[in-house]
Amino acid sequence: MKIAVVVGTRPELIKMAILIKRLKELNEDHIFIHSGQHYDYFMDGTVIDNFSLPQPDYNLKVGSGSHAITTSKVMKGVEEIIEKEKIDTIIVHGDTNTTLGASLAAVKMNIKIAHVEAGLRSFDRGMPEEINRLLVDHIANYLFTPTDIASENLKKEGITNGVYRVGQTLVDALDYVSKNFESIDFLNSLSLESKNFYFVTVHRQENTDDPLRLQSILKALRYIADQSNNPIVFSLHPRTKRKILDYHLFHLIQSKNIMILDPPTNFINSVLLQKNAKAVLTDSGGLQEESCILGTPCITLRENTERPETIECGANRLAGYSTDKLIHIVNTIDSDNKIWSHPYGNCGVSQKVLEIINNTHK
Repeated sequence: MKIAVVVGTRPELIKMAILIKRLKELNEDHIFIHSGQHYDYFMDGTVIDNFSLPQPDYNLKVGSGSHAITTSKVMKGVEEIIEKEKIDTIIVHGDTNTTLGASLAAVKMNIKIAHVEAGLRSFDRGMPEEINRLLVDHIANYLFTPTDIASENLKKEGITNGVYRVGQTLVDALDYVSKNFESIDFLNSLSLESKNFYFVTVHRQENTDDPLRLQSILKALRYIADQSNNPIVFSLHPRTKRKILDYHLFHLIQSKNIMILDPPTNFINSVLLQKNAKAVLTDSGGLQEESCILGTPCITLRENTERPETIECGANRLAGYSTDKLIHIVNTIDSDNKIWSHPYGNCGVSQKVLEIINNTHK
């Protein structure tokens, strides 16, 4: 059996890093494909360095583009590699255009698809990610879910064969970081005190492509920074930076209490910042999980989430993009003092995924 792992973005690479390492340890002939959907070193190249991963066997260099262009480029590139390398199974992750493109190429060529982080649902089909995860789940042969809720979502859609509740591979990544990178030098270099600052990321299309929505979020951040004694550390995604400049909104984040990390910081520093933050404010699905696992309250800058487990356990709150609502929720964080147990399982998820594939492949 010959397996190919296909990733294309920073979040995918983070969550698949340990699986890629284990796969290459099993057999160097297994293939690591990067679509190049994220192509900035500060977005994904640092992840390869942080986890000491091998360079991809193939980089499709699809770059940025519309959903259709990106997906079609990935389909074409992965199809050619499947044929050349005689691949039997591809492993994809999550909900990106890379995941959809690779899966469509595989199903058309009648090879098996393993979908890691299957079963997540926001129930908002206006989100392109929701369409991607729905389509991939319905053509995958192996569906590796992180939680019982994800498994139940699949069951409600009639998907019961090949479903394995394994936990979240992110737990493996965070365990690797905690064991190999415990220094707080980065915090000290920014003159930050633990639990005395907010960590912020914004990047999703629905927030960045709507100038009024983005303005509303930035106004809230400015108010919080100016009115509290807690500085904001804003890890600035390239897409968000471009939109802020396009909409002439940069003045809203020019404050002595807003520290802008441009380019965005690497995964190790992001974990350190989340672990030590008073709260995380984000529209990222991955950071909702990361902060939940790390024990830091999360305020999600969206009106829905495909990670309802984080809300049910008390780790996360939905704030949407309203300036007033966001400020109100931030102001109530201190009074909560909630302690929760995260629902994402123990370490060893990546190894479990590979064992299931090897033991059941026919």
